[in-house]
Amino acid sequence: MTLPNGMYPATPPPVSTSERGKKPSLLTNEVAQILLANTNTWYVIGKSDKWISGVKHNIESMTQRNIAHLAAVGRFVIKQRKNTDTNMVDIYCKFITKDNEEE
Repeated sequence: MTLPNGMYPATPPPVSTSERGKKPSLLTNEVAQILLANTNTWYVIGKSDKWISGVKHNIESMTQRNIAHLAAVGRFVIKQRKNTDTNMVDIYCKFITKDNEEE
């Protein structure tokens, strides 16, 4: 029996042990640690040439993998403001603890 073109016997390689998925670029572990240490303080965490929406939603809904475990403690708030000097969008973020949400 002849195999079709492009088909040949092969053993699959072992499963990759590296972490899958896209790594956070805006709210990294280092940035999150600073925001957690200084709650209710606004920080510019990045700049973008366009408005962000999906990343903002993932951070505010706490679905980003590196911050999902913090959902019971508090939440991140993101604001975007157009910087007329640089013609870029500045991205501001702060962490609000559950205790301070009512204030």
